[in-house]
Amino acid sequence: MKPGNKLTLNHLLESIRIVYNSSPRWTYINALVTVIRGCMPLLLLYVVKQLIDIVGQQINTPTVDSQLLYTTIGLTAAFFLLNAISGSISSLVRERQSHFVNDYVQNIIHKKTIHIDYRYFEDSNYQNVFYRALNDSNFRPARIFYSLLQVAQNSLTLTLILVVLSNIHWSLVPILVISSAPIFYLRILYTRRLYQYRKKHTEDERRVHYYNRLLTAKDFAKELRVFNLGTTFKTEYERFKHDLRAKQWSLSKSKTINEASVQLFSTIILLLIIGFVIKQTIEGDISSGTMAMYFLALQRAYAILQGLLGNLSSLYEDNLFLKNFFEFRNIKIKEDTATKDFPSPIHKGIQLNDVSFRYPNSNKQVLNNISLCIPKGKTIALVGENGSGKTTLVKLLCGLHKPDKGQIFIDNRNWSDISSEQLAQNISVIFQDFMLYNVSARENILFGNMQRTGDDAAIEQAAHRAGLHDIFSKLPNGYKTTLGTLFRDSQMLSRGEWQRTALARSFYNTDAQVIILDEPTSSLDAFTEASLIKHFKDISEDKTAIIVSHRLSTIKLADMIVVMENGTIAEVGKPKDLLANKGVFFQMIESLK
Repeated sequence: MKPGNKLTLNHLLESIRIVYNSSPRWTYINALVTVIRGCMPLLLLYVVKQLIDIVGQQINTPTVDSQLLYTTIGLTAAFFLLNAISGSISSLVRERQSHFVNDYVQNIIHKKTIHIDYRYFEDSNYQNVFYRALNDSNFRPARIFYSLLQVAQNSLTLTLILVVLSNIHWSLVPILVISSAPIFYLRILYTRRLYQYRKKHTEDERRVHYYNRLLTAKDFAKELRVFNLGTTFKTEYERFKHDLRAKQWSLSKSKTINEASVQLFSTIILLLIIGFVIKQTIEGDISSGTMAMYFLALQRAYAILQGLLGNLSSLYEDNLFLKNFFEFRNIKIKEDTATKDFPSPIHKGIQLNDVSFRYPNSNKQVLNNISLCIPKGKTIALVGENGSGKTTLVKLLCGLHKPDKGQIFIDNRNWSDISSEQLAQNISVIFQDFMLYNVSARENILFGNMQRTGDDAAIEQAAHRAGLHDIFSKLPNGYKTTLGTLFRDSQMLSRGEWQRTALARSFYNTDAQVIILDEPTSSLDAFTEASLIKHFKDISEDKTAIIVSHRLSTIKLADMIVVMENGTIAEVGKPKDLLANKGVFFQMIESLK
């Protein structure tokens, strides 16, 4: 087995550190409750022994002090009550700390996903790690926490009971441990196999999850019905799920059969010990109460051993979460060492020098030696076939990726030297796959520039320029109305209205000196598009704008056309000059007629 598959001591120490850091106070409270709960079984055994011995004496000698009998009975009842109450308190305390543990882990995950390089989200090698770490984060930390507490409690109880059993004969302790060793070995062996199975088939689990989403998520509901894909997706879902279940069932069945065989060996050992205790009782070496205590201790020790093995097996299984969570947590977040400000105002423009780029784990060169000058205050249109590299170039200009080769400058200042905060403040962008935020209409626009105060007049002006003011003002709660369909009293928008909302978000960022629009009018009707084009001319005045579009009406806004082909620049020039050259751009225009 590879070392990476082991549940290491470092993993356990890290888990304990997470639990402690989540809430030191509740960790101490849990530790105290665990110690009390660990001692309770031994105390109960002793009280039961005393009760049986006194009752036996009462039967044989009626003159025994009845007050002692009643006191022992009362003490027994008090211990049973205390055991029950301490169990309820233990559950309450554990539930409370589990909230802190889950919050602590979620904070780690959120901090990582917010600040991690965007390239990880487009790297297929990390998708399985993300899936395992994020998918299990809601329940694994609490389960690890419970397992660790249970291991501590069971270990304490078992140690105390084994001390009691050693009074019968010193050899009983090693015999009990040896009898449980095969079970422990089997459980660890099969837990490791389960871990290896789940790691190997994580992508298959993701595929099952994907087909389940195709069947249940709203995003796919329309085409599922229109193209009658329900049966097809359900068949694929069942096929992949059945294959996974069959493999896991085979593993579980083998584990159960082998465990049953080993349990038979342990039961025979236990019966031999019971026979030895009965023999000593018959010979008068121990009292009836002591025999009962030993019987209860044996039963309790055997049950606790099984529970302890289960806890350890559970911890090994949770290594699937631990290893991947720690791997996810340990992904290095590069500190934003860039400290320079975005030039304000821009004097020259944007310059790309021999920029090349390819996505992680891909051999395809998406951008290849791109050199381009975008003058200040000019609007350029990026055109070209799908896959020519237009959107990738936009991602580089937004700071989502850095070039593998070459450099990008703004007024002779390296793009990489400008802080992400400055880029966000000075670049306004609407992506082709813009987001639909299920929050209020006001917030949907406000997200365009969180540095600005929530100026309602400015928000309404942005909505007006996007052709949305009349729509938003007539909503049940005006601009405070929640958009979408996820929450109560929400109002759904059409695809075109959602795109206009994204545009309004971009228009609200009036501080931006660079405007980037990736297919900004793809969902709009001709009338709305014409209105937006009119407003765009006003908004982009004295600003540098980059538009990715296939629509002639939008392309006409540009002062310069940049034609991209297979990750390179095929042509650059004014629209009329490119049409006169009858090159790639001319062919594109002709194909649209």
